[in-house]
Amino acid sequence: MKTNRGWTVASYAIVAAFLVGVLVPIAAVVLNSFKQPNDIFSSTLKLAFSPTLDNYSKVLGQLQFQDFLVNSTVVAAGSTVLSIVVGVPAAYALARLPLRGRELWAGAILFTRMVPAVALVVPMYVIFQRLELLGSYTALIAAHTTFNLPIVVWMMRSFFEELPPDLEEAALVDGANRLGAFIRVAVPLTAPGLAATSVLCLLFSWNEFLFALVLSGRGTQTVPIGVASFIGTVSVDWGGSSAAAVLAMLPVFVLGLAAQRFLVRGLTFGAVKG
Repeated sequence: MKTNRGWTVASYAIVAAFLVGVLVPIAAVVLNSFKQPNDIFSSTLKLAFSPTLDNYSKVLGQLQFQDFLVNSTVVAAGSTVLSIVVGVPAAYALARLPLRGRELWAGAILFTRMVPAVALVVPMYVIFQRLELLGSYTALIAAHTTFNLPIVVWMMRSFFEELPPDLEEAALVDGANRLGAFIRVAVPLTAPGLAATSVLCLLFSWNEFLFALVLSGRGTQTVPIGVASFIGTVSVDWGGSSAAAVLAMLPVFVLGLAAQRFLVRGLTFGAVKG
């Protein structure tokens, strides 16, 4: 009993330390977004201050930060949809079809995710420049798909492998072909995993900075570029950057709450058999 109680206390302590480490910076950003510069740069921590909306007025008025939000939404949604459309059938093929060198193909796909983004950004810049796509949504969506697609293939492959093959074989016996079994049986049964994979792709694309910095144009810059624009050569607008960061976090926070049920089911899919 004492040992179990000790493990319980230690578990709560670890979780509490983790929450403090995560929530304190977020709370500091939220508070700074409502502070005047004098309160932000005060030598003592000010928890009691006169809140102001000047930072949000500057972000939404002068900077037009809503344009960055729209651009990120277009790029993240486009990259996620493209990755799902291409990656899910590829994952199913690697999980079910008797392909020669299947593990080699899976390893090659995983390797593309391990390549540093800085090694890809220059070749992509040259390619899109010659195709006259530099600064377009197409360039950003294609670039983000390069790191989202391996995630989709590997996550969905594990979900498909957890499905009992008997379900698809029954569909084949009933007259369905392999494509029909995939669409009508495999995909609906892995819907929680598909939802979790889609959310992860959206998050990775939403937070990506390097490709957006190099490949975007004036009209296609995404949220990370908008937040970074508050960093000047000699100073940082902490109030403006904090307000922009809060606006950048809100859509992701709402998405996480809306998809929480699917995330839990998807990330634990197949963890317990029986």
